[in-house]
Amino acid sequence: MTRKSAIISITLAFITLGANCAVAACLAAGNTGLTTKLILASNQQLTGTTVTATGCDIGVYIPPGTERVLINGVTVTGANEHGIFAQDASRVTIQYSVVTGNGVASHTCPPAGPAPPGCIAENKGIELVGTSNSVITHNVVSHNLADGGIGVADDGPTNPGAPNTNPGMAIGAKNDVVSDNLVIDNGNGCGIVVAAYNQATPVENVQVIGNTVIGAAPAPGQLFPPENAYIGQIVVATDGPFAEIFNAQVVRNKLDGSQLPGIVVHSNVFGDVIRQTLIQDNVIADSGYYPGPPATNPNDPGISQGTTGIALIAEVGGTDTPSPALTHTNVSSNTTLNDTNGVWLCGTDHTNVQQLQGNSTHPYVACNAGGN
Repeated sequence: MTRKSAIISITLAFITLGANCAVAACLAAGNTGLTTKLILASNQQLTGTTVTATGCDIGVYIPPGTERVLINGVTVTGANEHGIFAQDASRVTIQYSVVTGNGVASHTCPPAGPAPPGCIAENKGIELVGTSNSVITHNVVSHNLADGGIGVADDGPTNPGAPNTNPGMAIGAKNDVVSDNLVIDNGNGCGIVVAAYNQATPVENVQVIGNTVIGAAPAPGQLFPPENAYIGQIVVATDGPFAEIFNAQVVRNKLDGSQLPGIVVHSNVFGDVIRQTLIQDNVIADSGYYPGPPATNPNDPGISQGTTGIALIAEVGGTDTPSPALTHTNVSSNTTLNDTNGVWLCGTDHTNVQQLQGNSTHPYVACNAGGN
């Protein structure tokens, strides 16, 4: 070997080693306050590899302003919080991948009570916040332990995917599709969630189509889900004052086993608006109810009201105004199996329910506050 070729060989070896060392370390995930194993840039494709994110908060991070990213045939595992987290991006495609075994040292916000500093509201295996025109399709999302499976939300003063001390840009989520995924046995949170947290950052035209969501029904007499329970569910929810969701579509999904009602549309906080939701051609079996002793909240179906396939709830009756609104919901050609209540209505307006099938004891039930 000549001296020149030896120098080239040594230099190449050094570059390779340097690259490996850089990948091995956890990187800062923008301004989220989290770390990540890998950051993707615009027009980048990540295919056919395994991202083992042990010691990092995120497996793959797609930062603000990123466009046209493809994740295809990738396995992501071992992250403390999210497997894949896209923030304020567009035209992201995540397909034919396996996201499993993440959330191993999570800081998920509790479902009730004050949120402790540093907790994460939507701590899913795959989470999109403030991200539009993107697709999550044909993935297996399983056994993530933080807060369920797949989430789509807005971004802003509340960044649902980051610690609550790290706000993001004020930006909504539009025209996203979550389709044909297998979401199975994810602990401590819902299978698929479409959520809005911030004022003036609406979540619009999000489609949840053809997914299979598998969880576990509550045990007889159970008041609260056990630790690491497989919650199941598909949820469309506004979770902060004056948040908005328009034209969400939940179509042709199959749900088997849920600690809470199988499909939920929930307008939670004063000033919230959820409008023009379509729930169609879904099959929902072995669902649950809201946790807690009987009559904890008369708006929500609890243990005394019985298991519920589809729950449409606006949390009316509070002292803050204006009351949350849930309007113009179309529930068509769904099948509910092995549940006490087929469709639960509370505080709703202009709701169209037709062609409900299955074996529910009570096909349609209204809460004390009523619903139409």
